[in-house]
Amino acid sequence: MALLTVTRSQANPLLAPRTEAVHWWEQHGVFNAAAAECQGKIVLLYRAVDPLMISRLGLAISEDGEHFQRLDLPVVDADPNEPFERLGVEDPRLTPIGDTYYVVYTAASLHRLGEQVPDLAGISADIPWRVRVALMSTRDFKSFTRHGIILPDITAKNAMLAPGKVRGRYVLYYRHGIRPMVGYSDDLLHWTDQEEIRWPPVEPWEALKIGGGAPPLETEKGWLMVYHAVDANRVYRLGLALFDREHPARLIRRVGPILEPEEPYETKGYIPNVVFTCGLVQRDDEILLYYGGADYVIGLARLSLSEALRALE
Repeated sequence: MALLTVTRSQANPLLAPRTEAVHWWEQHGVFNAAAAECQGKIVLLYRAVDPLMISRLGLAISEDGEHFQRLDLPVVDADPNEPFERLGVEDPRLTPIGDTYYVVYTAASLHRLGEQVPDLAGISADIPWRVRVALMSTRDFKSFTRHGIILPDITAKNAMLAPGKVRGRYVLYYRHGIRPMVGYSDDLLHWTDQEEIRWPPVEPWEALKIGGGAPPLETEKGWLMVYHAVDANRVYRLGLALFDREHPARLIRRVGPILEPEEPYETKGYIPNVVFTCGLVQRDDEILLYYGGADYVIGLARLSLSEALRALE
């Protein structure tokens, strides 16, 4: 692999749980943040977990990408009228399309009593989790429009929209079981023609499962994605993957790991030994990669886009 330098911010962790009573909704963890640039500022839409393990989405805003101001209340709460969100909204991923920011997220709930659903998402079999991929949108990060469950019959996670169309259709990356997949849609709501991404023989750091990370960047070489993988010891690491621009399910090459748990805030937390990304921001040649550390805090790592593409040549 060509030289690729990934540098952690000296300000890490950028965001950690607030423990005051008014911030009860994020006392158990803040992590896995979607990221976007809006009106010259960097916006993080982060997952926050309360002491009952219900997830909501909080908002943090920054001028420089390192120092953030947070709101006192969540901007997206679990919908009590949506049976698929009984355990909250998780792991958002932001993709701007036109003047709208689309947020793909995981809706988490429990199975109905007696319902037999296989553990296709690779999550704990000890608790009857049920997850689905859902969509919402916003133009100002103040009000959000829910569009509902978009893969109603599929137990899937790690879903994200590509920033552009392919042959006139939208593109959705997601993980179904241990299989990375791609789907296509004319309206962002109904997804068909699913294709499995043919992954090369897995390396040891990818042994348990592979899934998407941050929504891909459109480059002259193809779709560039930071993805995650888990080894046999359940250590989460990040890698780079390049997909064909006209055939999004075709993996051109992948390299990694580029980031693995090393710092205390990555090795110790709610779930130890985790670095996991849901969002990045490109500013010229610099990629600001936001990631969750140990399912408890949010960190920032920087890398060069041109170096990343050279590493994938």
